[in-house]
Amino acid sequence: MPDDSANMITIGGVSVDIEQPCLVLRELRKTEIAVAAGESVSMTRFDQDEVRFTPATISGLGGLIAKYEQLCAASQGKRRRGARVVRWGVR
Repeated sequence: MPDDSANMITIGGVSVDIEQPCLVLRELRKTEIAVAAGESVSMTRFDQDEVRFTPATISGLGGLIAKYEQLCAASQGKRRRGARVVRWGVR
């Protein structure tokens, strides 16, 4: 029996299996909201100096979310479609 723990990662304190892209997607979206709301901001103070940082970036999360949206859709037998071009006029 394969070791499923090798596929487990922690996102926002929740363990998810990377082989289940829809679950990963859900946790990434929650993390994106938390980062955008400033909830995952860490602050360090040295005397009068204060440094604030987040362990994730919105752009990095956006890329991961797009990737896992595609993987989730594929796992459900769906295709993501691109934009359609509509042309008006007479040929």
